[in-house]
Amino acid sequence: MDGYPDSSGRVNTNEAFCTVVQTRLSDHRLLFSGEVDCRDKDPGAPAPPACYVELKTSAEIRTPKQRRNFHRFKLLKWWAQSFLPGVPRVVAGFRDDRGVVVSVETFRISEISRLIKAEDNCWRPTVCMNFCSDFLSFVKRVATQDNPRVVYLLGWNPGCDVTYSVHRDSSYSFLPDWYVKEMS
Repeated sequence: MDGYPDSSGRVNTNEAFCTVVQTRLSDHRLLFSGEVDCRDKDPGAPAPPACYVELKTSAEIRTPKQRRNFHRFKLLKWWAQSFLPGVPRVVAGFRDDRGVVVSVETFRISEISRLIKAEDNCWRPTVCMNFCSDFLSFVKRVATQDNPRVVYLLGWNPGCDVTYSVHRDSSYSFLPDWYVKEMS
């Protein structure tokens, strides 16, 4: 990364590059879409999703407490966004108090668990994946109605069980009638 950015172009924050990924988690088959920031332009780069790269920014880390919080909170979000879709790395720009990126670091998703291992009271990838698998099993048990007018609203707070409520023809319904008709 050398040179200066080209700031002459317009940025449209409504544009996005999305990928569709099929994967497994325990006995759950998953098909989902996610936004991806960019791909490796190297012609020898692996096929998607292994060529994808997430771009992030964060405040410059100056103290051990900031480093600990970065590991506990920011890396968890970055890892969670990238792990299941198979995005192998995050390129992060660290910005100063004026918002100017002063350093860049690459985080390999496969190595993040090693980075956080020494932190007390930090998250663990296996705990996250077990929670996700248990949550998906719960959803399979409670979301039993195949009806586009039924919405299951799920909630969770740390230390509590997952809760849900069932809503029929409510403001939570989000599939447009034309879509339901076309898919029927």
